[in-house]
Amino acid sequence: MPTQTFLNLSEEKRTRIFNAIFAELLRVPFPEMSINQIIKTAGIPRGSFYQYFESKDDAFEYFVSESSGRIKACVIKRISTVHGDIFELCETVFDEIIKAASEQNMHEIVKNVLPYVNIGKIEPLSDYIENMSMEEKIAAFSSLGIGNLNFRDEEEIMDLIGVIEALFQSALPKIIANTQDSEEIRAKFIRRLNLVKKATAKEGI
Repeated sequence: MPTQTFLNLSEEKRTRIFNAIFAELLRVPFPEMSINQIIKTAGIPRGSFYQYFESKDDAFEYFVSESSGRIKACVIKRISTVHGDIFELCETVFDEIIKAASEQNMHEIVKNVLPYVNIGKIEPLSDYIENMSMEEKIAAFSSLGIGNLNFRDEEEIMDLIGVIEALFQSALPKIIANTQDSEEIRAKFIRRLNLVKKATAKEGI
């Protein structure tokens, strides 16, 4: 992960370095990633790179962690647009993933990055939410319409989020690999999501 020196940089400079790593991973798979190309694109001295990261592997881990965090933050931000329905949010996000996977840039970055990612090191969305402040959690759960679902406590809510994560994790590799019709993958995802919805709905709602 990045050093404290990197974390102390301005947001503009951190973003510039992130974008330089992204550009390089768009060009080549991780094993071929060039530090020289990254520092050239970012406009930083070579010595500075090693003040920010211990190695190429370290820079890659930062890129994956930062990308994962940005995706989670985007999902949380999206919550306010779905009118209080966690299942509607899931459908919206899933459709956006299918659309993004069809774009050439996304296909290239996934192909060049995903095979080299240690999934076990990526914080699940459920953990991300669990580490939020109580005020943030209450706002998120309220926006997701959790009050309309049959839950006794926060632990059961987090279990629901874990189950939904598992549905995404099952479907995403098939979308990325592009070995199966996306409509077929989507239909199976929605069918399973609706089963979860039925199982968690309060009577009369």
